[in-house]
Amino acid sequence: MTMKTILWMLAGLTFGMIAPAVCSISAAEKPGVGEVQSVSFTKGVLMAVIDGKSVEATNEVSLPRNIVVETSGTFTVAGGKKRALTEGQVLSRDGRLTSPDGSVVPVDDHVTSQGGKIRLVRNGEAQPLTTLTQLSDGTRVYPDGRMVSPRNVTRRLLDGQIVRLNEGGVESTDTARIEKGKVVLFKDGGRIELRAGQVMAMSDGSRINASGNIVKPDGSRVALKEGELHKFSGAGDAR
Repeated sequence: MTMKTILWMLAGLTFGMIAPAVCSISAAEKPGVGEVQSVSFTKGVLMAVIDGKSVEATNEVSLPRNIVVETSGTFTVAGGKKRALTEGQVLSRDGRLTSPDGSVVPVDDHVTSQGGKIRLVRNGEAQPLTTLTQLSDGTRVYPDGRMVSPRNVTRRLLDGQIVRLNEGGVESTDTARIEKGKVVLFKDGGRIELRAGQVMAMSDGSRINASGNIVKPDGSRVALKEGELHKFSGAGDAR
């Protein structure tokens, strides 16, 4: 081996040590130590939030619950029908879809009560529940909102509550935001605008007033800011 050859080998090795790797950012691959918390489709571009930072996804994003989001802004759940993420919607890794109006719903198939009407939602499309539906845990849901567990314990689905077909637990998510100085709630499946002096109890036991001040069940306080969305998650047991 000549001295010239050895010098070329050393130069190549040194370059490999100092040259940065060039690759596209893939939100589906968990770059670094982070993972995808949520995705949204903004101005024709699929954006992913990783470690609190928003980056462009260069290929499809895989989330828990068998959710796959394509760069075109469409997504599927467990290989089901393709659905579109619309401008302003945020799909989080827990399978919840948050819309600009403050509503939060799971993308899994589910049963929900809205305005006293029981609806079955499959592949994102809602229709009245007209027949008995059985959840994966054996709980039976009737068109009148009754839920009967395998142990024959009966409960009723209340407005705003949701039951995922593949789980059985009852969940509800209220939200609050300030829009043009007014506190707007999405509660029990409906939109509410708080009046001056009004205080409202939310799904997790928190209380919020018309100034946007929130008192949580543990006594801690949060002050809402203009445009900020705050979620109040509540859960029960359908068994």
